[in-house]
Amino acid sequence: MTRVPSMSEPDSPETPPVGDRVQGSAQSPESLGHVVEKIPVRINSDIIGLFSEGLYKSPHKAVEELVTNGYDADANNVHVLLPDVSESGHSPTSPLWVIDDGHGMDRSEFHQLWRVADSRKADLTAGRRKPIGQFGIGKLAAYVLATELTHLSCSKGTYLCTTMNFGRVTGRQSVDTDPVIINLREVTEEDARFALADIEQRDPRAWDLLFGASRASHWTAAALADFKDLYSRLTVGRLQWVLRTGLPLESNFRIFVNRTPLKSSKERLATIDEFSFTEVIPDIGLVTGEAKIHEQRLTAGKSELWGRSNGYFLRVRGRVINLEDELFGTTQPNHAAWSRFSLVADADGLRKYLLSSREGVRDTAPVRALRTCLSEQFNRCRQAYDVWSRRDDETLDLATLLDKDVDVHIREPLVAHLQDVIRTQKESFYVDAPSAADLQRHSIQEWVSAVDERAVDRLVFQDDGPNAASVRYDPVSRRLFVNKEHPFVDKMLSAGKKSLATKLFAMAELILEGQLRERHIDDETVAGILADRDRGLRVLAGDTPPTAAEVLRRLGAAAGNSVALERAVGEAFQALGFFYERQGGNRSGADGSLWARLGRIGSGLADYRLVYDAKQTGSPSVPAAKCDVASLEEIRERENATFGFFVAGCYAAEDDPNGALNRRVQMSGRRLTLLKIAHLQRLVRLHFRHGITLTELRSLFEDCRTTGEVTAWLSRVEEEREAGPEIPIEDLLVALENEKKDAKAVPNVIAVRAMRSEWREFEPDRLNARLKAVEQIVGRRWLEVSENGDVTMSHSAHEILCQLEKNVSVLEPETAG
Repeated sequence: MTRVPSMSEPDSPETPPVGDRVQGSAQSPESLGHVVEKIPVRINSDIIGLFSEGLYKSPHKAVEELVTNGYDADANNVHVLLPDVSESGHSPTSPLWVIDDGHGMDRSEFHQLWRVADSRKADLTAGRRKPIGQFGIGKLAAYVLATELTHLSCSKGTYLCTTMNFGRVTGRQSVDTDPVIINLREVTEEDARFALADIEQRDPRAWDLLFGASRASHWTAAALADFKDLYSRLTVGRLQWVLRTGLPLESNFRIFVNRTPLKSSKERLATIDEFSFTEVIPDIGLVTGEAKIHEQRLTAGKSELWGRSNGYFLRVRGRVINLEDELFGTTQPNHAAWSRFSLVADADGLRKYLLSSREGVRDTAPVRALRTCLSEQFNRCRQAYDVWSRRDDETLDLATLLDKDVDVHIREPLVAHLQDVIRTQKESFYVDAPSAADLQRHSIQEWVSAVDERAVDRLVFQDDGPNAASVRYDPVSRRLFVNKEHPFVDKMLSAGKKSLATKLFAMAELILEGQLRERHIDDETVAGILADRDRGLRVLAGDTPPTAAEVLRRLGAAAGNSVALERAVGEAFQALGFFYERQGGNRSGADGSLWARLGRIGSGLADYRLVYDAKQTGSPSVPAAKCDVASLEEIRERENATFGFFVAGCYAAEDDPNGALNRRVQMSGRRLTLLKIAHLQRLVRLHFRHGITLTELRSLFEDCRTTGEVTAWLSRVEEEREAGPEIPIEDLLVALENEKKDAKAVPNVIAVRAMRSEWREFEPDRLNARLKAVEQIVGRRWLEVSENGDVTMSHSAHEILCQLEKNVSVLEPETAG
């Protein structure tokens, strides 16, 4: 726990003489003035845990609750002063202050302040504003940051103060719990000045509000002290964003953070289109708002470190109630348009459906009707974006680049490569091969001639998924498809509406593959070069794979959301070595597709493919009726996948061999498996500890159908790994580091395996899998392992091992399947 000098001291019999006071330092109100009343606070540790740490997990939201009190008190100005810090830059050395010029508090209002879960704000109508608070629990949010909360208020010329030390709260939840007694003290103006002297030094404007020439007739100063560990996560930038976005910044309501005013007007970004709308939702009432689609992504830039700017912003009485939920419970839409979309709507009628944290709503029929309304506004914006993004698709005349008069160094390698793919019917990195059905409709010679006449007939932008290649050429239609969801392409397009540079990049990629082939480089090497290039482009665009800790964390958090579960499963299999292509959302078919590309260090088995369906319901287990086994098997066959699987938290009757779902997946000819989230977590941890090869994983889907069979498979592999020899990862990294000294060679797993006879008991793909697991734990900026066993070490073996040891705790605790 981070300690700062507490503001509270034991009651002293008398106020220290004025002459004994040290100017410039804050004095505890608990040692000033005299006690006028005792306020009983009926609270216990259960309530604190529920209403503070349970509801307010963000340190910034805790500060926001104190600012909200000023807004509800009709304040014109609120000043937030973050603590000074020690020379090390970490430990706070002074209180956190929130000062407002609202109506202040008299004796009765101090009593009301400490009536937990009992607020009269909802009934107050005399103020200028509709109050935001309604539950009477906001003051408990302070316990997230600190154990001590002091209020000193001026009302009608009287100065009153209280200090609550949450450390005094004990006992479990019980009707017989004794109340905590806090002293309500009356102090003189001189005492108040002395207690708040810290503010005079740090913020002259706030001091002027309290005691200066422009002093307010009523005000309240709240102070937090004795800070907890969560305070270390509080940053000025994030706090400014939360206050600027989460609270209404009206012309008569200003917020200052560390003396800096927060401006209510945001920089106006260029928009493609914007729509105002007014709807009446049954049982919610009038909903008005404005939806905008911008030319540039709202998710890019430094502001992303502070919080989101895109998505839905729902306001109730002027306050945004879904800061952490950009989707507001709707389905994840098209990424390219969503990253440019913002909607701000006022729906005061939502107030009756708010959760007690005021950061979400109950799932009811009126709320679902509102979500439908919001989705309709997004679709209007998406249509405008689609029209805008296609507007200059034809500005680049590809014929001028690829006609017969173009430079032979460009045209001939490209045409020769495309024609070779058509003749051999063997796809390359960027070029699809014609299907058997295509070949029945047209002869190979027809396509060869068409490509010779015009290699690329049209360039088309489309969404192929963030994990697919940047470009894809279809020799049947002679169209070059540019994947807008590839991180590098998305980065280029987000720089502005003109897509000429992106089109030139797409053509350059296709030409590059042809030029590499012209040099008589074999297919495998060309594919490796382009795969390395693709990884580099993704890194340049800021897209890196999740670390081991992130994979396990996302799996654990995804059980309650189907979209999150789809992605978490895909990322988990990426960690296991698969290529992942998301297919969920509004697309028909499976939620995701996974490829196992075994490469040249594999065991000789053919590559294989998986399709999966992630299942999530509000029930403890997924019933058999929710798992359409016949449909997933049909999708598997249609997409030529080797295996398919369901994944869920648990299944109804999963332990019953005669259960409906178990019988369906075990029907003859079906190649489907029932996986649980706990299975996948256990499998990922097993891979991180020992390295599981893609060949071994094939046997899981080959042999297992029910959850019981999967659990047995995992136990068997785990026992074999624990009993067998452990891969000497330290010696392996040192040997790879020594290989780096050879300037003409690239460190490779197969090469170092040949160096020592005892390593030959491990198959090359087993060693590669173990190194890939290390890569996933430490991150690619430390170590990167290619599919063919080449290793890039950005740090020394010792440094990588230290980072591995630091992060290895991610493997615990073990989750049983």
